[in-house]
Amino acid sequence: MKDGLDLRHDVQDAQLVDRRRENIGRCDALMLELRENEPPRVATMLVGGPARSERIGRWMTALRDLLPGHRNAPQNGVSRIPFAAVRVIGKTIDVDVLRAELPSEHLEQWLARNVVCRLPGADEKQESKS
Repeated sequence: MKDGLDLRHDVQDAQLVDRRRENIGRCDALMLELRENEPPRVATMLVGGPARSERIGRWMTALRDLLPGHRNAPQNGVSRIPFAAVRVIGKTIDVDVLRAELPSEHLEQWLARNVVCRLPGADEKQESKS
């Protein structure tokens, strides 16, 4: 058994799962709390929005700004999940939150309703194979 937690390997980019076992997304960034005369500690996991665009590239933000109706999108779309909400770290990170209540989920739902459904082929039904 290993000692400690490797944040880059065990937390960063790990799949987060809510209390109902629904996927939330991946941990896009971590916020550390600086404490006087003590080592820093992980305070918050960030999911979505600018945290994601910092990791995968600013093109995502630029693309969003080109979309019609982007001004009506939920602002920011970043979910801040307290590290204290972590229940288990394994193949996934189980957290004591509900996906439906997270700002990142509100943005995902807006994108599904206003962007993805307008992509060519998004509304076509898959043909059944006989």
